[in-house]
Amino acid sequence: MIRVLVVDDSIFMRRVITDAINKEPDMEVCGIATSGEEVVAKAKELKPDVITLDIEMPKKNGLMALKDVMAEVPTPVVMFSTLTSIGADATVVALEMGAVDFACKPEALTGDTLSRIFTELIPKLRAASKARFRQLRPVRATSELKLVSSQKTLLIACSTGGPKALMTLLESLPKNMPVPCLIVQHMPAGFTKSLAERLDKIGAFRVREANSEDKLETGVALLAPGGRHMELVNSQKILLNDGPDRNGVRPCADYMFESAAKYLGSKCLGVILTGMGRDGTQGALALKKAGSSILGESEQSCVVYGMPKSAKEAGVIDGEFPIDQMGAAITAALSGGRRASA
Repeated sequence: MIRVLVVDDSIFMRRVITDAINKEPDMEVCGIATSGEEVVAKAKELKPDVITLDIEMPKKNGLMALKDVMAEVPTPVVMFSTLTSIGADATVVALEMGAVDFACKPEALTGDTLSRIFTELIPKLRAASKARFRQLRPVRATSELKLVSSQKTLLIACSTGGPKALMTLLESLPKNMPVPCLIVQHMPAGFTKSLAERLDKIGAFRVREANSEDKLETGVALLAPGGRHMELVNSQKILLNDGPDRNGVRPCADYMFESAAKYLGSKCLGVILTGMGRDGTQGALALKKAGSSILGESEQSCVVYGMPKSAKEAGVIDGEFPIDQMGAAITAALSGGRRASA
């Protein structure tokens, strides 16, 4: 039975979340906290498998409470956030701090928005309850890449746990990477701009949220906008589209990988990081067939070992590495060297 600690200062929202969780046969609410000050004490006392934590609370907000939880009683946390720019920024910070995932908290409480709590929050709590925690200290690769931009394009796919993994990965890459990069991180609209801005500050790439006028550019990483698929339409230009979900997600990494296989062939390095499900596997098969290499994050550092595991079981992973070693593995692969699986 998955035991959930619910933290929210709204009586109505606590009741709604509790009812939704307690209707699940494999889940139960083990406790309630009404403020950020209570979270650590409740977590220590009740030892929940996962915590749902509101961001917007008086006095000690969700970010402050999350920091305390990660320091004193590390527990998987799923954040609640609205779709405002402030909420998006705070949510990305929370993911960097160690929150496993987030669900969009409805601003207007209607039958439709409340049903989203059932369809979005519950699966994320279930997945987060299995999350792993590992303290990582990435070491930035110092070797220079002797490449021109036409030689390789770096393609990265990630989902649950991805924002923190991306931060760790980019921190371990050399500054000013001399290759183009495309990134698909499963996120809804409204959050990826903030994530791109934070990744940009690291300096491995100039990172920005992609738009339909963008082309592959040396030293630039384009992040698929939340809720939009990103694919190549020739060897240089990208296209964003609002097509249906694939693998239950949008953006979908398979579109990016498959289009890169079609237009770039062997001139790619695919990387599949932490995440639920099997997105990226079919696209990785296409990349592999075209002659490109694929690296996967190893189970020991994945928050959720789903996407890399699926690709590994399909036989397309050339090497697996914990996220703090992935930068060195990418650097070696792009430089023409090889590293054995860690």
